[in-house]
Amino acid sequence: MRARISFITVQYNNKLDTTRFVSSVADLFDNDGCDVVVVDNSTSVEMQADARTLQGLSRVPVKVLLTGVNLYYWGAAAFAIDRMVASGRSVPDWIVVCNNDVTIEDPHFIRKVRALDTAKFPIVAPRITSSAGTEQNPLLESPPHFLKRLKWRIYDVDYRIARVMLLLKKAVSRTGPPKRRDGSVTPKRIYAPHGSFVLLSSDFFSRGGTFDTTVPLFAEELTLAATAVQLGLPVWYFPDIQVAHREHSTTGHELTRSKYELERQARRRYYSLVKGVARST
Repeated sequence: MRARISFITVQYNNKLDTTRFVSSVADLFDNDGCDVVVVDNSTSVEMQADARTLQGLSRVPVKVLLTGVNLYYWGAAAFAIDRMVASGRSVPDWIVVCNNDVTIEDPHFIRKVRALDTAKFPIVAPRITSSAGTEQNPLLESPPHFLKRLKWRIYDVDYRIARVMLLLKKAVSRTGPPKRRDGSVTPKRIYAPHGSFVLLSSDFFSRGGTFDTTVPLFAEELTLAATAVQLGLPVWYFPDIQVAHREHSTTGHELTRSKYELERQARRRYYSLVKGVARST
């Protein structure tokens, strides 16, 4: 029996990206046994009506869930899985949680995922190529080192300090060397996957894996990494499994005070999870 795969993608007022993503899944080889769940976080009646039209645009089953309130990323994914379980449906062999501004261009993507052992590889990070041509995985190969944690601590001191640090980072990125490309071809263990596209096996959920929604937005990758450590679940990077990410951010690029506060709260939540793991070991 072929492994079932559910793709959960989150939409917020950007139906065109969702349409492209759904079409890319529909074009994959061997996509029988697959389905797409679109969680629409918008509260606009017009956008929700448009979202429903996605159900007739694909050869794979598409279900649109309307939240009526913005649940953000992890919250929307948790909402979809809760609805799945409440309907009496068992958790599929694989659940993909992803942004809607990604596309899967490797026609053999499904075959490669089905070849993976769900118990051995509960959390899988694919190769994610950004629109700038850089590789976004692994996000973190190992837990954040002292200097990175110190930078985060300074960033979290004050909104004005954070804005200055972002300006300095932009200036360096314009004059400095390009971001690295991960040229690895062999699967390897990592600490944190990039959150735009994550594969979770049924074993992740059966062994207690959940989405931490304490803070609604930001640091999803870090809280997932902390959860994996707490449960003793490995995170794997598979460069042979590939997707493209156009990075059409729905949160905007400017750092507002509200975004800054959410970022700071999300990192504090991560710190508390890490401390909880340390106390239990």
